[in-house]
Amino acid sequence: MLFVVANVGKSLYVDWLWFDSVDYLSVFRTILIWKVSLFFAGAVLSVVVIGANIWLARRLAPVGPEESFIEEVDAQAIRRIVTIALIAATVFMAVIFGSVSGGAWEIILTWRNAVPFGGEPDPVFNRDMSFYLFDLPAFHFFQVYALWLLIVSAAGAAAVYGLTLSLQGFELNINRGMRVHLSMLAGLILLAITVGTFIGRFDLVSDPSGLIAGATYADVNARLPVRYILIVLGAFAGIAAIANAFLSSSSYRLPIFAVGLWAIAGLAGGAIYPAVVQRTVVDPNQLERERPFIERNIRFTQLAYGLDQIDARDFAAEPEVSIAEIEANPDTIRNIRLLDARPSRDTFNQMQSIRPLYFFNGVDIDRYEIDGVVTQVMLSARELDIRRAADRNWTNDRLKRTHGYGAVIAPVNRVVEEGLPDFITRDIPPVGDEIPISESGARIYFGELTTHYVIVNTNEPEFDYPVGTLFKETFYEGNAGIRLSNVFKRFVLAWDLGDTNLLISGQIGSGSQLLMNRSLNVRISEVAPFLTLDADPYLVVDDGQLLWIQDAYTTSNSFPYSQPSGSINYIRNSVKITVDARTGEMTFYLIDEQDPIVQTWARIFPDLFTPIDRMPAELHAHLRYPQDLFQIQSNVYLRYHINDANTFFLNEDLWNIPTERLRQQEVQVEPYYVIMTLPGEDEAEFVLILPFTPRNKQNTVAWIAGRSDGEHLGKLRAYRFPTDDLVFGPAQIEARIDQDPAISQQLTLWDQGGSEVFRGNLLMIPIGESFIFVEPIYLQAETGRLPELKRVIVANGNKIAMEKTFQAALDVVLGIRASSLTGADILLGTGTRAPAPTPTPQPAADAPAGSIGDLITQAEAAADAVGDELDRLRTLLEAIRQQEQSE
Repeated sequence: MLFVVANVGKSLYVDWLWFDSVDYLSVFRTILIWKVSLFFAGAVLSVVVIGANIWLARRLAPVGPEESFIEEVDAQAIRRIVTIALIAATVFMAVIFGSVSGGAWEIILTWRNAVPFGGEPDPVFNRDMSFYLFDLPAFHFFQVYALWLLIVSAAGAAAVYGLTLSLQGFELNINRGMRVHLSMLAGLILLAITVGTFIGRFDLVSDPSGLIAGATYADVNARLPVRYILIVLGAFAGIAAIANAFLSSSSYRLPIFAVGLWAIAGLAGGAIYPAVVQRTVVDPNQLERERPFIERNIRFTQLAYGLDQIDARDFAAEPEVSIAEIEANPDTIRNIRLLDARPSRDTFNQMQSIRPLYFFNGVDIDRYEIDGVVTQVMLSARELDIRRAADRNWTNDRLKRTHGYGAVIAPVNRVVEEGLPDFITRDIPPVGDEIPISESGARIYFGELTTHYVIVNTNEPEFDYPVGTLFKETFYEGNAGIRLSNVFKRFVLAWDLGDTNLLISGQIGSGSQLLMNRSLNVRISEVAPFLTLDADPYLVVDDGQLLWIQDAYTTSNSFPYSQPSGSINYIRNSVKITVDARTGEMTFYLIDEQDPIVQTWARIFPDLFTPIDRMPAELHAHLRYPQDLFQIQSNVYLRYHINDANTFFLNEDLWNIPTERLRQQEVQVEPYYVIMTLPGEDEAEFVLILPFTPRNKQNTVAWIAGRSDGEHLGKLRAYRFPTDDLVFGPAQIEARIDQDPAISQQLTLWDQGGSEVFRGNLLMIPIGESFIFVEPIYLQAETGRLPELKRVIVANGNKIAMEKTFQAALDVVLGIRASSLTGADILLGTGTRAPAPTPTPQPAADAPAGSIGDLITQAEAAADAVGDELDRLRTLLEAIRQQEQSE
């Protein structure tokens, strides 16, 4: 027990030190006070209830001829041993019940500080939504806690009585005191179960097992009335059991009859009667019966996921984009994303990791103002991954290799001649004038791969970055971390981390600092465990410093009539969190002050959140619509864009997320960020978009955009196409690419002989009243992972082109230039379609003249041109062959 107490005290002290080091000690104090208070409240309550029942059982148990039953055993000694065992068991159960109550601190605190939702109450019980999200979980907890407390008490009392009877030769000698005691406990257990039935009736409005989530016709008109009957019968059974304790007769017929009646009613009413109502009343007229419940489900699901705030508009979806529309949207055209994040990560790691220990874990999309123009870029942090080290030891892992260094940034629409990213920020130390990163601000002590703790400001200088075959050293300049200022701290931390070197290393001094919980998700979750974190934190360069922005959500699974998406049925992007990559400083910005859940947590932790209007404007400009939220909302919107109950019931107008090709497989299109001018708007903005197709069809029927800039941050806009027009979908464009003989031939030629073709994201870019499709084509060797952008495919209406550059491909589909592909269809200057001229191979007699070296030079030039020079290349090679034969 002493060790357990010391271990708990050690963990609390370490947590105290860490929260103090990150300036959120007030949060820890609040959590600790409530955990400890609830633990002792639960423990004391369980000791009182369980201990009182065991004590009462010992007093009421009959005293018999114990010595005559076991002559060779001292019955009093057995009683003393049993007493000690019962006390120990009571204390053990008190610890368990105390731990359970302490672990429920979130339920209790949100119940005590609940902020009402307001607006429309639930239509069945007329309760505010806060009742289901905050009150009901607390009531369930209290009911289950009381029930198990009574069950354990009854089990303890029964054990005492059983032991007493066993010492008396198992003679069934139940006296009046025992009968009163056990009857009272049985009655209270039955009443606790009945209270659970009373509380459980509210769960009908969030039950996801029916035709729709929430109460249906059979629930309201059959199951709910049966629940009320069961509540009455359960109360009768409990009262009958308690009353039996005070009846003069010792018969148990009345409580047995009451319990039996309750059980039969539960079986018949809980399963049979609702099934009969469903079969005879609902099924023959299901749409008519379920219509009001479907309407509720649609309304509350849209509310729970924020879909009720979608700005839905019609989109003309013209057959193709015109030249005038292209010219009217220069920002969109300039920021067409040619670099794909998936192959780009491999390229970043091949070209810019510098040393094997550095690794680019993810590629983020953002926008920056470069030369006065908002430009979409890809950026990635160069983190240190010690798992890649071959010479791992304690000094290297904990003292030397403490941080990553810098980041790379490349515009999404620019590549160098070799088809590689055109880095505007690169190398170590960071080089780049357009988005500069300072030398001190480049150090990454906190990130996605920083999963191990380190000690900084020791006698051992840290590895900073490589310089040729050597490396530069540094010492940590921040004020983060737990200061190892005395031996006691070092001892406790060494015990907690299981690392004796913390205590005995001579490299650690009084000014050394322990940096722990450095991983972003762990660090944030330690402070705010009630927030759900987006899977993709992204990096931002702010005034030469590297910061992470982490989107966080408040969620619930108890919102009435809302259709579940995974384990939740309510979500809001209520918090944006920034984490300084060098200091680890966290700021929790409250971005959705209308969300009652985050308002409730703000009441609990008044020092945790910072109003969003206090975020620096330079940083606010990098906020974006979060991907996980957008994906969840899009998946729900596939069905819940429907507002008509008839259409919803018939499953008409259901949508799908389209598919695209990825390494010879069909995968769902992922949402993608673009800079574009939304239809109906005057200025370009940073949006996250996704197209939709009808269920079981491949044409596009609508698209949705999550907005990120200025006052539009966090807002959704949806565009729906006319139902009588066919608009190609991504899968259809992919199929047309595969069916184009010139494109298919070229891709097949590349995708062999040790090379692999990688088809990037197929982007469906709205421009004006129509779309263009853009797909980058990468080529990489099978033995290496350095994908190079070789071609760009553009589709506009019925026209498809594959060229070296996006502008060239766009010009082809607009009829401005001819295709460079042999056998491809091109557009004349008048816009009419005509077959591309196919060069005729020259006969051997007219073969080009010159030496073998000259011919080879010409052949290489023709090969570089590829496209319509392929035939010319064949002619040159034939001439070479003939000249060799003649010599």
